[in-house]
Amino acid sequence: MNNLVKIIAAIVILGALGFFFYTKSKDKESVVSSIGAISNLNGEASDSTTEKGLDPNNYVNIPREQLYDGSQASNEILAELKERYKTDFEKLVKGIKSTGAKVVFCWITAEPDVSMNKIGKPFIQNLCAQNGVDFVDFVPSIANKKDITFAPVDGHFNQNGAKILADQMAQMIRKYDNVKATATYDNRPELLGDFKPSQNTILDGGKNLPYKLVTNKQGLRMDHDLTFPKQKQRILLIGDSMFEFPFLDNAKTGSGLLQTLFPNKEVLNSAKLGYSIDDYLSLWEDRAKYTEPDIIFLQSSGDDISDLFFSHRLRYSRTAEKIKPSAKEAEYYKTLN
Repeated sequence: MNNLVKIIAAIVILGALGFFFYTKSKDKESVVSSIGAISNLNGEASDSTTEKGLDPNNYVNIPREQLYDGSQASNEILAELKERYKTDFEKLVKGIKSTGAKVVFCWITAEPDVSMNKIGKPFIQNLCAQNGVDFVDFVPSIANKKDITFAPVDGHFNQNGAKILADQMAQMIRKYDNVKATATYDNRPELLGDFKPSQNTILDGGKNLPYKLVTNKQGLRMDHDLTFPKQKQRILLIGDSMFEFPFLDNAKTGSGLLQTLFPNKEVLNSAKLGYSIDDYLSLWEDRAKYTEPDIIFLQSSGDDISDLFFSHRLRYSRTAEKIKPSAKEAEYYKTLN
């Protein structure tokens, strides 16, 4: 009889555990789900799937360096992606400037010598010059520095790396200390960023690098909620995982360190893993502009050009359900192994 009771109890416990892990796996920000999301950032694994539209699992090949192999087909695709980047960049900059805010472009990469960055850098530098945007190259500050990332476990910046980035951004904040945007909004969406709101949870991305993720009720990675009208100058970070700072607690991220340096200002972090220029534009238009920022740090690199290829967008875009390949992309995809 005792054995039967033990068996029944074990079945109940296993069933409860199974249900727990199933429900947590459906939560994109949970530790269980995040293991799939961040376990292979360079291979661009993701937990995001499209609710409608193309299934990213049917398009697993994501070309990056292949786009720079010099072949005619690759050159044609690269030209198409550059034009796409240019269009979205100009729309974003125009939108930011229309609010009276200052935009600063942050060129950040740990791989400055790979083709996508060697070719991408002058292209983006030229875009910044044409559109009156400050271009700040962070590479000299991080080049040949030891112990600034989580390598060999992960290539993202640790607290030492985050401090280098924060110190350089601090110079620009002091330069534009008196900038104040003119745009205000009587009505704004409930969410101002793309994080799941009101989180206070421990994640590790499947790499045994636990960190605490805290978000406010408006979906931004910060420890307090925004109020309006604002009382302080606001600094907004827009970018991908380099500005999201996975594996660091909020206070140790670049944005968290800036908040400590400038207690008389508000530092907002809207950066998200896998985002590219199309996401920065739609995030700004849909949500971020309503935070009424005064200084925007826009982080990008040559990766963001190649990441506009449709198979990458299917996996990471905030509007993945709308992604369709162009005719040239569809043909090019057929040639990928």
